[in-house]
Amino acid sequence: MSGEIQALGYVGLEVSDLAAWRSFACDQLGLQWADRADGTADLRIDDYATRIRLIEGPRDDLAYAGWEVRDAATLVHLADRLRTLGVAVENAQPDAHDRRVHGLIRFRDPEGSVHEAFYGPLQKTNIPFVSPLGTAFKTGRQGLGHIVLNCRDKPAMMDFFQDMLGFRLSDHIRTEVVPGRPMEISFLRCNGRHHSLALAPVPVPKKIVHLMVETMSIDDVGRAMHRCADAGTHFSFTLGRHSNDNMLSFYPLTPSGFDFEYGWGGLEVDDESWHVLTHDSNSAWGHIYQRPPRPAKVEEGA
Repeated sequence: MSGEIQALGYVGLEVSDLAAWRSFACDQLGLQWADRADGTADLRIDDYATRIRLIEGPRDDLAYAGWEVRDAATLVHLADRLRTLGVAVENAQPDAHDRRVHGLIRFRDPEGSVHEAFYGPLQKTNIPFVSPLGTAFKTGRQGLGHIVLNCRDKPAMMDFFQDMLGFRLSDHIRTEVVPGRPMEISFLRCNGRHHSLALAPVPVPKKIVHLMVETMSIDDVGRAMHRCADAGTHFSFTLGRHSNDNMLSFYPLTPSGFDFEYGWGGLEVDDESWHVLTHDSNSAWGHIYQRPPRPAKVEEGA
């Protein structure tokens, strides 16, 4: 099994309301904002120059996901192997500076989502990460966190990420995350984090289901939850602890209409001793689904 990919390095999000995102990400969740000259913005959670890139546009969805590899030779090996397997791989080196990396390739998964593999991320140790709210995040060799992708053909997506990209299966959850809609969600890892990617066949129009970041303190989760509540942010799922990765988290709804999991205490996996498990509940407790509030009807004659 190949193992070139080591972590989720960054994501790009196309969002329609940058101002709302700034308030949500910085004032409520404690991420650091960095403007770019081209009108986009970086959200930082550590010394990497960028972890979440916000690009203004109408889609309110995932633009791309960036996966980190060790070095240039590993990137070349990954590109060659993917091409041998019939995957169209683009030499995206002209975009490397934009992505704040040294080397870059680009390809798509079976359902069309854009993925990038890179090495040599820019470290801004000269401008250290400072959370506006004093929050510290768990990254390092575990990367940014995780993303959950929506999928229509889950077997094809599983084959792509496991057989072609070398992700390892951690476990499955077979349950009704949303009442009345049974599904199987599969969780894939590329480092010690229980999962950097999950695949979920959910009936939503977006490619991304949610993005997760992990804090270093349970108190940071509690404080963020109360800030979100005070700001009137909707919680898609209330505070709870997941059954498989032990993450204690809540899910505020982003200004783009997908969820942002904000958690603490995630399980670290030892590849030598881990074995695949199946769960029939999304959470050990909590994570109660809450439908978004409907807009108020306009009164006749108003």
